[in-house]
Amino acid sequence: MEQRKEHRVSKQLYVQLSTETKVFWGVVNDFSKNGLFIKCNQDFPIGAVIDIEIFMPDKSTSVLKGIIRRKIEMPESNRKYGLGIELIKKDVRYTIFLASSLREPMPQAPTNDELAAMQR
Repeated sequence: MEQRKEHRVSKQLYVQLSTETKVFWGVVNDFSKNGLFIKCNQDFPIGAVIDIEIFMPDKSTSVLKGIIRRKIEMPESNRKYGLGIELIKKDVRYTIFLASSLREPMPQAPTNDELAAMQR
C-alpha cells in the first residue's frame, strides 16, 4: 500500500549537487512537491544541506535547495547511493514542471513582490 503523502512524478533528469566546497553529478528518479529521490556516487550525511540544479527537459535549469533526510546504499546500481531529499527552497520552473507533469492546474504567475521575495 502506498503511504506517501504527495503524488510523485517518475522521470529521470540529470542534476548537479553542490556543497560549500564540492560539486557532484547525479540522476533524479522521482519528484514531488516537497521532495526528490536522487541517485549519485557521493555519500552525503543525513541532515546535510545541498544545492541542487536540475537540467529540465526544455534545456532550462531549476535551482533548488534541500536537506538529505534519507539515504540508502545501492551496490547493485551504477550509482552507489539513493538520497531522499526534502526541498526547502524551490524556484518557479520547478513548480511549473511539477504541475504540468502531474497535470494539475498551473500555478498563478507570481506578483512583483513575490518575485522580489524569492530573490532574497
